[in-house]
Amino acid sequence: MRPRTFILLILVLLAAAAAIIIFFVVRPSGGIVDSILPGGDDQPVEVVQAPQVEPGEPTPTPTPAVQFENVVVAIGDIPVGGRIRPDLIAVETRPDTNVAVVAGVTFSDEEAVIGQIAKTNISRGQEILRPMIALNPSDITTLGSDLSLYVDQGRVAVAFPINEFSGAAYSMRPGDLVDAFMSLTMVDLDEEFQTDLPNVSQRVNESAFSQGQAFLFPPTKEGRLELIPNLNTVASIAPGEGKDPIPRRVSQLTMQQMEVLWVGSWRNPTEGMNQEWSANAVNRTDVMAVAEQEGANALAQLPSRLRPERNPDLVILSLTSQDALALKWALESGINIDLVLRAQGDSTVFVTTGVSLPQVFEQGVIGPPQQGNVGLEPQIDQVPVPSLPIVPPG
Repeated sequence: MRPRTFILLILVLLAAAAAIIIFFVVRPSGGIVDSILPGGDDQPVEVVQAPQVEPGEPTPTPTPAVQFENVVVAIGDIPVGGRIRPDLIAVETRPDTNVAVVAGVTFSDEEAVIGQIAKTNISRGQEILRPMIALNPSDITTLGSDLSLYVDQGRVAVAFPINEFSGAAYSMRPGDLVDAFMSLTMVDLDEEFQTDLPNVSQRVNESAFSQGQAFLFPPTKEGRLELIPNLNTVASIAPGEGKDPIPRRVSQLTMQQMEVLWVGSWRNPTEGMNQEWSANAVNRTDVMAVAEQEGANALAQLPSRLRPERNPDLVILSLTSQDALALKWALESGINIDLVLRAQGDSTVFVTTGVSLPQVFEQGVIGPPQQGNVGLEPQIDQVPVPSLPIVPPG
């Protein structure tokens, strides 16, 4: 074979091989490549299409991220009827998908619940919801005295009798602060007998005793023995017959910052508003509006004209147990007690000294009277002390 013919044969074979390769590689379907690559004839290709939007419909928006809201929760158990204290609550976060948050019944500020009264038992870790808070004491009247709802923890309520003079002319109202002035009358006592001094004694006549005669001198109050220089003898000096020692009076400021809970006999200010109380009656709308805004603190926020009794004969005070005991003792001991009214918002702790006759002279308030050669008639101890008539309670 000629070389030229041999070269032509080789070119024909190469062209045939190239045609076969192109046929199997680029044909519309199937082929070697299709069989070895994913998505060939044996594996259908999944086509992802964009979501179809109906004509007139808005384009869907992505789901927003979850937001968190501040929520007041209990960090201690709060019993029904108990006041909510700062140490029993804290602020935590809850997702805005929380049912209570969505309903709008949670609190975000601690100040909104401090001092309020729990209408139900609130467990530790539980959100404090608006329905759990009593709008006013009548919400939970089945729990006992509604007056107790107005008494702060650690204090007690005491009824104290007053008149026009000892009660600051009936000027006190719920929410006022008052102090107590006491005047005590004191005498010296025999420590063993616990009786007023001087003691009464009868001295013995030794001469009469030795002769078998009546030997007791008449009873006399114990005095003292003194040497009489001119007579050079010892004499017994004793108070005159019928003369008792003069009691010493001292006045002092005692209990301070006692809160006035009520003036007159107790009556729940949120009940019976559909009735006329008196000429000083308060409008029902005023009371209920304050009660809804302030909850259990409504009593101290009521209008100053709130007082059912025109001339009350007692006032209800809130004070510590120790002060309550002191007040009870003073009342039962017949000590003169006057309540004095403080300025609004005054929390000063006063430090005073007892006032008696010597202190009055020492402080220069009053000077001792000088002796004179004239007097008054009638005598000073025979003149009645002027006073105003005490208005009977009504």
